[in-house]
Formats: sequence, C-alpha cells, structure tokens
Amino acid sequence: MADTYGRAWRMVRNHCQLATPFLAQFWTETAYRKFCDRRSWSFLRAEAEFLINDEKTGTCDLTRGSATVSGGTLVYAASDADRQFRAASDEPVYTIIAADGASYTLDRVWGGSTGALVAAQVLDAYVTPPADFRRFIAVLDTTNNWQLHLWVTEEELNTWDAQRSSTGTSWALASRRLADAGTLAGRIQYELWPYPIAQNNYWYFYQKTPDESIADDTALLGPLSTNVNLLVTLALAEAAEWPGTEDRRNPYFNLQLARAKRDMAEQEASRLEVLDEEIYSTWLEHISWINRYQFAPVDSRYLQSHDVPYNYVSGW
Repeated sequence: MADTYGRAWRMVRNHCQLATPFLAQFWTETAYRKFCDRRSWSFLRAEAEFLINDEKTGTCDLTRGSATVSGGTLVYAASDADRQFRAASDEPVYTIIAADGASYTLDRVWGGSTGALVAAQVLDAYVTPPADFRRFIAVLDTTNNWQLHLWVTEEELNTWDAQRSSTGTSWALASRRLADAGTLAGRIQYELWPYPIAQNNYWYFYQKTPDESIADDTALLGPLSTNVNLLVTLALAEAAEWPGTEDRRNPYFNLQLARAKRDMAEQEASRLEVLDEEIYSTWLEHISWINRYQFAPVDSRYLQSHDVPYNYVSGW
C-alpha cells in the first residue's frame, strides 16, 4: 500500500511539534513539488488524444469592429466554442469564445470588411493539452503512421505560410501561446500545420505536472510510494531552518541539521533517480534524425526503402 501525503506531514510535525498543521503541510508539499521537478519521472508520464472534427462551412454576416458573427447559413452550435473561425484564406484566424445557437462571439473584433453572406469556415486549427501538461514526449498520427514534428516554431510558420492557407494532413505542431479567452483561458495552446479539415485523432504522450491539489489521502506515486522518509527528510530540512515565532523559539531550529538533512535527501534522491532511469531512460533523450528532416514525417514505407542518412544519426 502506497504511503500518503497525510502520513508524511504528520511525521514532520512529530519531529517539529511547534509547527502548526498548516506549516507542516506547506513544508511537505514544497518538498514534494521540488522532488517532482528534479527530473522527468516515469510516474509523471501520461497519454491522451486530440480529437479533430470535420470543418464546418457556410455563410455569415460580419461587421468590421464587431466580435459578433451571425446570420447566413452557418449552424452556430454551442460545441463550436474554442474552435477556430476564418472567412477567406487571406484573413486572420479567430477563436470562437462563445456560441449561443444564433451567433458566435470571437476572441477579437473582426478586422476585415463588413459584408453579408460571407463564406466562412470553422475548424480545429489549435489544440490544447490538459491542465497538468508540462511537455510533449511524442504526438502520433496513427492514420498516416508517423509522428508530428515538435521542433517547428511559430516564426517558421509565419515565414512559410503567413496566411495559414495550407490545409490538409498536419505534420507539424508549433507552440503558440497561452489561450487568453474562452473556456480554455490560461492553458497552453499549440497550432497544427497544415490546418486539418477532416476528422482525425492524434495520440500523444506527455510529461505532466504533479497534482495541483493534495489531500491527506493523496497516495504518493513512483519512488515516493515506498520511500516516504525521503519526503519527510526534505520537509524537515525546511523545519530546521525555521527559527520559530516571536514569542516561542523552535526547538528543532538548527542550520547544521538542515544542511545534513538536505545532504541525506540528496543522496537518497540520486539513488532513486538511477532506479527510475532503469524504468524509463530520459538522460539520453535526443532529437532523432527523423525529426530533423525539413519536410513531412516519414512513415514505415519510407524507412524500408531508404538508408539512414549520413550525419543524421547522433554520434556519427
């Protein structure tokens, strides 16, 4: 049975009884998050899917300087919130932040010309990972049997396709920015390119952050599940640096003890890193030669008919 966060902070308070429960919890949670930030732990790896829907086309009425889209033949479904909207390939892309069945509200005012029955499309040009996302490990297109390039930047997309007029099979995923409106505000967004217009799904693996909220019954995962003493030692290093309150000195206060606790924790954490590395190697992660190609990803058919290019393999 895995140890819990509640057991860890209570052990800390047993050593430093002057500390309030809140303070013991704070030290323990701080120690937990610092431990999780040490490396890309195997227990913080996860997987999910991006679901891409078919594009929707139709006509609509647009007014320059207004963020409202209405009228025409478009069907303004509530499920279109957080999808992208564009009218004509030479106009910018907007994000729909609200849909009420009769209109859309865009994240910015329409900057093009006022017009009635303007041809428009609604599509999934941007994707948003979960709230616990830290970084991608891989994004796979199983339909086309390849992985998407993750090294492409917005600067490169702006050079290749400033209009974002390319549509079809996506082979690149570029980091965009934090979403600043809609139901996904504050979340990291990525841009697919070329823009997909047909239904698809992308299976992806990612490194996640530890849980934002920790409760007493939260089970400690990975190496900590059977090594709660490491978390306690890290937290006690914090406790040994706390002098106490104005009217009561902390009997546990001892800077030399704090340094000793940190050294003990560092040795144990390093040992656990080696053990975790044997589960899932991360120290030797590198960009493979496949992802250095300047064009769409290769599939198994290409690999079976071509040699690995010289100088594309790490270490050659």
